[in-house]
Amino acid sequence: DIKEKYDIFVQFVQAADSGVEGDSASIAVATSIVSALTKAPVKQNYAMTGSLSVRGEVLAVGGVSAKIEAAINAGIENVIIPKTNEKDVILTKEQHEKIKIISVNTILEVLKLALDWTDKKDILKKLNQ
Repeated sequence: DIKEKYDIFVQFVQAADSGVEGDSASIAVATSIVSALTKAPVKQNYAMTGSLSVRGEVLAVGGVSAKIEAAINAGIENVIIPKTNEKDVILTKEQHEKIKIISVNTILEVLKLALDWTDKKDILKKLNQ
């Protein structure tokens, strides 16, 4: 059982002080760690941005519109953003038509969306508990 076997802690130390906004990659880093532990691959048509609390809440980040634009330019079909950033998204109608923006509140929502759980449904069920 992943929750019993592993205790992983990742912290972006002094990211804001150095001008690096590393914590906006928190949900991507968490997703990649869960992917590695469960062998559930990350879907390649998803991009994501969001900070992560120790309780699994997806928190707002800066520059969300620019990050969505970058995903559009890379040909990504879906982008996951913090629910609290919805009001910050400024895109043209044309840009909105090129990408599906999915707002989330928790890391569990991210994992359900971004990982391919085919043949891993038993693990997903355990994560839900």
